[in-house]
Amino acid sequence: MHEEPIQFGGHDAITGHSLSWFVYLFPSADCSAFKVGFSCNPLHRIYTFSRRYFERFDLGQSWLLQLDACDEARAVEARLKTDLADFRVPAPAWVPAEAGGHTEWFSAVQLRVAEELLRSSAPIQEAARLVPTSDYVRGELHRASRSFETWVASQAQFAWEASRSPRSSLRATEIVRAVRDWLDAYRYFDLRLFEHDPSVMEFVSRTARGFQRGAAEPELGRD
Repeated sequence: MHEEPIQFGGHDAITGHSLSWFVYLFPSADCSAFKVGFSCNPLHRIYTFSRRYFERFDLGQSWLLQLDACDEARAVEARLKTDLADFRVPAPAWVPAEAGGHTEWFSAVQLRVAEELLRSSAPIQEAARLVPTSDYVRGELHRASRSFETWVASQAQFAWEASRSPRSSLRATEIVRAVRDWLDAYRYFDLRLFEHDPSVMEFVSRTARGFQRGAAEPELGRD
C-alpha cells in the first residue's frame, strides 16, 4: 500500500503547480560544491541541472525553505549568496549551459554554514517549513504519478513506433532516454507505477531497455 503523498503548501487546482516559493541548497553527490537558488518548482529546477538529478545531487543532504512570497525567497537567497560570496566555485561540468545559475555554486566545505543560514532565515513559529529535498521530490512525484503514467505510456508507444523510421529514430531515442530517466527517478524513490495494469509497466520498461540494449520488440499486453 502506498503512503499518502507528502504535500508542501497549496497547489493550483488547474495546473497543479505549487503556490509557494522555495530557497534551495543542492549539494552535488561528489561533495565538491552546492547550488543556492530559489524557485516555485524545485523539482523542475533540479531537473534542469541534470535529468539524472537523483544521482548527480545528494538529495539526503539537500534542503528547501518554503516561503509564501517570491520577494521573501529572493531576500533569503540574496543573503546566502552575499554571506557565501568568498567561496564561489565553478559550476560542475555536467550542468548544461541552458540551465543558467552558473555563478551560484559554492564550495562544499561551506555547506553546513549555508544550512545554518537557511535555518536562521525560517521564522521560529514556521520552522517546519524547512524540509529535506528528498521528501519534497518524493511527494511531488507521488502526487503526479497518475498523470505521469498516462504520459509515459503514450511516450513509450510513440517512441517505439517512431524508432522504425530512419527519419524519426533520433527523436525516438531522445524520448526514450527521457522516459528512462523519469522511470529511474520513480524507482529511486521506491514509488510503484501501473499497479493495476502491470502489462503496461512491462511495455514501458521493455521499451526503455530495448533502446539501450537492442532488445526484442516489446508487446503491450491487454487484459
